[in-house]
Amino acid sequence: MATRFKTGSAHRSRLLYNGAIIDAHNHIGMDLEGVTQLPQSLLRKMEQSHVQKCIIFPFNEIKPGKAFSTANDYIAKVVAAHPEKFIGFARTDPQHPLAVDEVRRAVKQLGLKGLKLHPRSQMFNPSDEQTLPLLEACVGLRVPILFHSGYAYDPIPPMIAQVAQSFPELSIIMGHMGCSEVCTPTGVEEAIQVARGNDNVYLETSRVMLTSCIAKAVQVIGDTRVLFGSDTPYGSQLDEIATILRTGLSETSLSRVFSENIMELLR
Repeated sequence: MATRFKTGSAHRSRLLYNGAIIDAHNHIGMDLEGVTQLPQSLLRKMEQSHVQKCIIFPFNEIKPGKAFSTANDYIAKVVAAHPEKFIGFARTDPQHPLAVDEVRRAVKQLGLKGLKLHPRSQMFNPSDEQTLPLLEACVGLRVPILFHSGYAYDPIPPMIAQVAQSFPELSIIMGHMGCSEVCTPTGVEEAIQVARGNDNVYLETSRVMLTSCIAKAVQVIGDTRVLFGSDTPYGSQLDEIATILRTGLSETSLSRVFSENIMELLR
């Protein structure tokens, strides 16, 4: 049965899509500025938007624990309570001396399926030498890394290109596909070119909200390395879904972007 979506407060358009939706970008907890999202709040959003499953990871937490250990424990607890709804990713600070140990613990003991890194929040360069041990650990653990790649004060996509070239075995998700808080095509275009030149790079669509840019990403790199995300609670699942549906992608491509690609990536 087709799913019906309503978008916009002034103008509500009905858009149809028949397949499953997995959201690759969601935060659970509380960030340094006091923004929160509890599991029940996200579950309500999922019900309203007909999202079947979400990848969740910590905010830039107020009290993350050593190398984000406390925050990662909480994510694992939420996943254990709702295994049919949530897939957990760890978070850490690559500059912390326990970062590698924490990611290994999060994957091997907590059962988390990937790693979220935020170069701006933790103030590091993805291609710096101090980040290399963490990247090597993720290759060994066979887990993907989702990098925040928003383009604002410093262009993150070129840094991620260096990582992708140095670690071809590492699956890299570019969160926001190069889009900054006020999205322009500049950063997105750079992200598309990074993915075009590196088969291990995936583009995640949250906060882009430019249908032409998302459509171009699929046109340039194909429909097998573009992933749907919403960035809740900062973004809206309903609005982000509507943006994807307005791209004019085929039903086959929609299925890949909305669910199949992330399922294959996580094996």
